[in-house]
This record gives sequence, C-alpha cells and structure tokens, in this order.
Amino acid sequence: MHSKRSKFQSLKTSLESLKTAYDNETILDSDPIVFPYRFKNPRDIEIVGFFASFFAYGNVRSIQSFLDCLIGPLGNSPSIEIESNGKRFKSLLADPPYYRFQTKQDIKIILKTVQNFLKSHATGTVLEKYFLDPESRFIPMEGIRRFQDHFTNKLLEMSDSKKLSYGLQFFIGKKESQSPKKRICLFLRWMVRDNYPDFGLYKKIKPNQIPYPADVHIQKISRVLGISNVKSFGIKDSIALTEFFKIISPDDPLEYDFHLTRVGIVERCKGKYVQEICSKCRLKDVCLVVPRGIEPRLQG
Repeated sequence: MHSKRSKFQSLKTSLESLKTAYDNETILDSDPIVFPYRFKNPRDIEIVGFFASFFAYGNVRSIQSFLDCLIGPLGNSPSIEIESNGKRFKSLLADPPYYRFQTKQDIKIILKTVQNFLKSHATGTVLEKYFLDPESRFIPMEGIRRFQDHFTNKLLEMSDSKKLSYGLQFFIGKKESQSPKKRICLFLRWMVRDNYPDFGLYKKIKPNQIPYPADVHIQKISRVLGISNVKSFGIKDSIALTEFFKIISPDDPLEYDFHLTRVGIVERCKGKYVQEICSKCRLKDVCLVVPRGIEPRLQG
C-alpha cells in the first residue's frame, strides 16, 4: 500500500512539474485551442472551439492552416457573422476551404448546420443541451452518442440527403462506434473545465465526468507511464483513464491533459528510450522506458 501511494505521489510530482512548464499562453500556438483564445464573447469561443476541436485531426500545422482559412474570414465575431448570414459568411459559403476528408460541399453543410444551431439558440450556450438527457444530466457514453445523433440529423437535414457523405460521417463520427471519440471529448474539456487552458462555459457537465481525450499522444504516454497497456483505445478506455486520474485529481481528472500532450507534440516523445529526448523530459522519473539505475545525461 505504501509503495502504491509512493508511486502515485511520484507521478503527481512529475505532473506538477510538467504543469508548471506549460502553464503559460506562449505554448498555446502548439494547440488548436489557440483559435478560441482569439475571442472574448462566449458564443464566439464556443463556436470557434467547436470548429477547432472537431477538425483537430492530422498534424498541428495542417489543422491550423485550415482553421485560419475557415475562421479568419468570419471577422471579429464569427458567431454573429454566421447567425446573421453576413457578407463574410456568404462569401465563405460561396467558396469554402476543404480539409482532408471534408470536401468543400461538406464544409458548406457543416457551416449551414452550425448556423441553424445558432439561430435556434438566441442566448446562452448553443450545444451543451444536446449532451444532456431529459433531466439535464450528463451520462458520458450516452451523452456523447446523444449529441452525435442530434448533430447527424441536422447534417442530414442541411444536406437534404438520407445518408451522410464520408467526410461528414468522419466529422461527427458514428454514434454506435466504440472509438475513443477524442475530438468530442476534447471539445467537452475546453467547454467544461474552468481552469487553464480551458474556458468553463458549460455548467451542467462536471469536469470529472468527461472521458479522457485519448489522442495518439495520450495513448502513447499512458503506456510508457504504465497507466494502460491497451494497444487500441476505445471510449471505455478513455473513461478508464479518467477514473485513473481521479485518484490524483478527484474533481478535475483532466487537469494534466493539455500538459501531457505537450510531451508528444512539443517534446517529441517517441514512446521508447531516446537519450536526447528522455534526458530532458519532466516525466523521466516515472517513465517505464527510461532505464532505471542510469542517471540520464542532460544535454548542454
């Protein structure tokens, strides 16, 4: 018992060191969350955050290049521009950008769907209610599927089709899929947590209810830290990660998510021992791939 408690304390100490290193806005450029940070109005933050998180697949540079083309033309208040069908929005609809699996037509349908949601909610948050059951409760797997189902129906309505295109299906995901649903969980983290770097706009969902946004970096790091030995993550494994981190931070288990992903994105963790990378890593004292009994040589 003492050994287990000691291991958790060592992990928390390393996580706090990581948090100290990355708790500053200069690092936000390494993440799509930098886009909602450009705005102050909560509805702008929510809508831009939706775009930024749901298109968060691929490498960071490609994501940010696309988001610049999607969000930049909408001006100082994307939510007002979209809802009011302003000139900038019309121009964007006439010639939208495309991104990987989403064609120009897919992007047009997504934009029109978001416009429909905005027009249906004149005030307050736009998308939170679709994660909640009739009693306004959030039940993780059920709530995510509820949102996917509702958004899918709106996409079908806007596309005037009985079946989603491949790009639209990839964008929202299949509700019956057992995938980790990383982009949806990431959006929820941004909207629910009210501590850096997140925005705390949603009040009916609690931070300790959100499945971990298990992107490739979190999956890799959870393995090298000995938290999980799963090779192919699903939504249940994302929930299991949240349960694990509740041991360290009961009310806010996603407290270190942003910081842990920097280990992959900024520090270029390979998931195996690379002396040049591992010797500088703030997680080296608790990482399984760093040889024990060997003091890593700091470079420079």
